[in-house]
Amino acid sequence: MFTKAPPEVLSPSDLAYMSTLNERDRRWFLATKAADLKAHGFSYRKVSKIMGTSTHTLQNGRQELLSGEGPGDGRIRRAGAGRKCVLPQHPEWTRAVVQIIEPHTAGLPQDENVVWISLSVTQIINELSEAGYDISRYFVRQILDSLGLRERSFYKDLPMKEVKNRDEQFQRISSIREEAEAVGLPIISIDTKKKEMLGNFKREGKAFSNGQPLAYDHDFSTFSDGQIVPHGIYDVTRNVDYMTLGISHDTSKFVCDNIARVWREYLKEQYPTAHTLVILCDGGGSNSSAHRIVKQDLMDLANKLGIRLLVVHYPPYCSKFNPIEHRLFSQVTRSWSGAPLMSLQNAADRAAMTTTKKGLKVLVHINSKTYDIKRPIEESYQKRLARQVVFAPELGKWNYLVKPAN
Repeated sequence: MFTKAPPEVLSPSDLAYMSTLNERDRRWFLATKAADLKAHGFSYRKVSKIMGTSTHTLQNGRQELLSGEGPGDGRIRRAGAGRKCVLPQHPEWTRAVVQIIEPHTAGLPQDENVVWISLSVTQIINELSEAGYDISRYFVRQILDSLGLRERSFYKDLPMKEVKNRDEQFQRISSIREEAEAVGLPIISIDTKKKEMLGNFKREGKAFSNGQPLAYDHDFSTFSDGQIVPHGIYDVTRNVDYMTLGISHDTSKFVCDNIARVWREYLKEQYPTAHTLVILCDGGGSNSSAHRIVKQDLMDLANKLGIRLLVVHYPPYCSKFNPIEHRLFSQVTRSWSGAPLMSLQNAADRAAMTTTKKGLKVLVHINSKTYDIKRPIEESYQKRLARQVVFAPELGKWNYLVKPAN
């Protein structure tokens, strides 16, 4: 504001000093300067024009200095001074906005205190214009804010149905984790992220570019260079994730192969005395708590590794509480946003760059094996199940121990 003032009015040191002042002290400083110039024949009007401020400001500052009556202790302006809020002067604006948004208001029967509107600010402004009101976007937002309406995203937190024994299972999960951590057992959280297509397909987010990048105008899988099946094994204690990118199907065999590789290459060395591996997982898909093929593959895995597997399933519709969901997949999604996943290696390299302020480390492996989606249950399944799987006395369908055969 003051950079155009000639040096004889405001020197560079004056400008530097004023940058440290608040509004009141700056008003007093300028009033003192103006009084000196006025004594040399400058009018307040000319001084205010040179300084880039109003004559009213200079006169108020001068009056406060002469009378010794400032705005009061700790105040910069007098009570009631400053620009007045416009909205209280036009209550009809608020009434008009309320009338416009009322037919477009919705809510949840579970919570009558939470409502939302299906109109954008632009649509509200257009409706106001048709009603004869010329109100800016700024004031429309102020009105909505005064009504308690602010832009918010819907948060995925409502379970789709009530699940029996849900709370009991969460208490059991908490107890198992505490006991395992106390004795130093490895705890892994596992899950599979949604499949991703490879190729020049648009992704959410933005990327830095020196021009307008172009992607296919349709997301047809027939134009893709294949798909990847991202599977994660998150070490809860060490905050390390072992991510596998498959090219086939998300099957229980695929999951068990990934666990076997991670145990042999990493976890066995990190937990040399561990005799049990705690596995936290969802209750459906390749981790299904009800499918026999999953338990058959887990028994094979226990035999192969020679350790016990303590499997703990999260209740239905509660997968968002699985640690890997918010510790890994949300972060990898950020790494994969913006630019297309042009190849399997490109996806792996970008996933490996994922990190967080809490020190998350992601190690990525590519699994090129092909997995069948229809495999038979062995005739010896029931005998093996009775010998190798111990179900918890309570909520056994979600908690069981898989032991090696020998």
